[in-house]
Amino acid sequence: MLAIRRLAAALALVLACARAPVPPPASGTETAPAANPLPSRQRDQGPDGFFLQPAGLADDYPEESAPVEKMKRDLATMRAVGAQQLRFAVGWDSIETEPGKYDWKVWDALFALVREAGVTPLPYVCYTPRWLTPADPKDFWRRPADPGRFARFMSALVQRYRGQAPSWELWNEPDNDYYWLGTVEEFAKLVEAGARSVRAADPAARVVLGGMSKGRSPFLEELLGRYQVGRSVDVISLHGYLETWDSGRSEEYPARIEAVARLARETAPQADLWLAEFGYSNWRMPDGRPSQWSYAVHGYEHTDRFQAVALFRAHVLALATQRLSLTTWYRIDDLPPAEGVIGDDNNKHLGIVDEQGRPKPAFHALRLYEQLLARPVRLADARAQVYAGGQTIVHVFEARSGDVVVAAWLRSAVGGDDPGGRAGDPREDTVAVRLPVGPGAELTAFDVTTGDPVRTDAVLDGSLLSGIHLRGDSIFVARIAPKAVSPPRQGR
Repeated sequence: MLAIRRLAAALALVLACARAPVPPPASGTETAPAANPLPSRQRDQGPDGFFLQPAGLADDYPEESAPVEKMKRDLATMRAVGAQQLRFAVGWDSIETEPGKYDWKVWDALFALVREAGVTPLPYVCYTPRWLTPADPKDFWRRPADPGRFARFMSALVQRYRGQAPSWELWNEPDNDYYWLGTVEEFAKLVEAGARSVRAADPAARVVLGGMSKGRSPFLEELLGRYQVGRSVDVISLHGYLETWDSGRSEEYPARIEAVARLARETAPQADLWLAEFGYSNWRMPDGRPSQWSYAVHGYEHTDRFQAVALFRAHVLALATQRLSLTTWYRIDDLPPAEGVIGDDNNKHLGIVDEQGRPKPAFHALRLYEQLLARPVRLADARAQVYAGGQTIVHVFEARSGDVVVAAWLRSAVGGDDPGGRAGDPREDTVAVRLPVGPGAELTAFDVTTGDPVRTDAVLDGSLLSGIHLRGDSIFVARIAPKAVSPPRQGR
């Protein structure tokens, strides 16, 4: 209870600071370009394997819903959780409402807020203006746009915010007809035109391929293979909502990421990979399924508590691939029941805070991850020896400080007679791990739903960590710190 009160007080203080007015920059203000701050695993990971893979957040700021006040709240949440990167959409359709006429008011304010907060913005630009496809008043925003018009808009946008955004992502989920109704060829032309504009307007900025929702799909293979779009981009971005809008189990993240990494090596060897949207909801349909595209097996799935477990293990799986340069979890806050969304109501239940801004268990899970693993670490699985059953996943990471972090859980169950997921889960395992630690190291276990240290039955004896008891609804997370070395005593 004391920890919760302290967290509430901290959030209140940060929110109060966030409400301070921030004047938008003057029209046309430019910031001198600097070295690109975005991490690149290809560029920055040294021969010792250490790399800082940031864990950011993603959200939306539609112009019709008080976006400035929402971003103030979201930046306060980000500071409290420890995230430093924010991915968000910049709507072409809402800025250029008439040909060549731009309304920057909202975006001047939002970029000023991000800049003052010290958060790295990761904007993605999307959605065709109504005036370009007037014959389709319903789906105009996802119709193919004239590449020349898109290029001119990107020039104006990037010139205005030159040096303020280290990257510009071109569109969102073009392999998903919820967001793109054009062909692969039409999208390729759009990306090439937009990329040229970005590079001309801000040579320091990185060009990001619009996030792909289906991994290594025929769409992506044709885009990178036949149309060679990989030559125009610096980053290939992926999305994943396994077990929510996708029936794949969370342990499939590594294989899906690796499949795209192989394709990138063949077609865009210079490109980094991002997992720029992934998430897990705490909501189910009336029949118990998380969505019409997925299923649940056990009763604890898609609850507030298990959302925290799912968040932590998804981040661990992404980090353990050693293929990604950055991740951003979607989203920051839950939405009110009456708010309209694209897709189903899962979109209203993906946040790490609820609609009143109160931290959910997922908030504590992400904050714990930021503390333990959002720093230079390297995968140490090859230096550990695991004694466990076939259903158990164990990953081990080393930090430069000598800390070792262990995460272990039982993999998500597959199939089942009831897609509504009402079954109990009798699975258990007791695990031991031989770790790359010296004598005298200290063990601290954590509860991901609170972020607090907890008592554990696990025992560290020399380098052997034993007695890790796992259930299907749990995750074991621990830090093993090296023995503190006392400074030599000074003679009198």
